[in-house]
Amino acid sequence: MFDNDYFERWLDSEASKAMEKITNHESIDQQEMMVLVLKAQTNHITQMEQDLRGEMIALREDMDKRFEQVDKRFDTMIARMDKFMIWSFSNTFIAAGIVVALVKYL
Repeated sequence: MFDNDYFERWLDSEASKAMEKITNHESIDQQEMMVLVLKAQTNHITQMEQDLRGEMIALREDMDKRFEQVDKRFDTMIARMDKFMIWSFSNTFIAAGIVVALVKYL
C-alpha cells in the first residue's frame, strides 16, 4: 500500500532542498516548511521508537532475571518437599515396622 523507503527518500530529498535554501539565506515557502516539520517529526518518531525498543529489551531482560529467580526458588522448594516426603515415608515405614513387631511379639 505505502512504500516507506520511497517516502523517506522523497522526504530526505525535499528536506535537503529546503535546508539548502535556508543555508543560502533564501526564503522558503509554506510547503517546504511543512516538509521540514514532517522531517523533524519522522526523526523524532524514529528516535522514540529506538528508545522504546531499548526499554522493552531491558524490561524483557529484567523479567527474565526475575523469572529465573522465581524458578530457582521453586526448585529449592521442590527439593525440600522431596526430602520431607522421603523423611516422612521412612518414618512411617519405621513406625509401621515397630507396630508390626510389637503385635507379633505380644
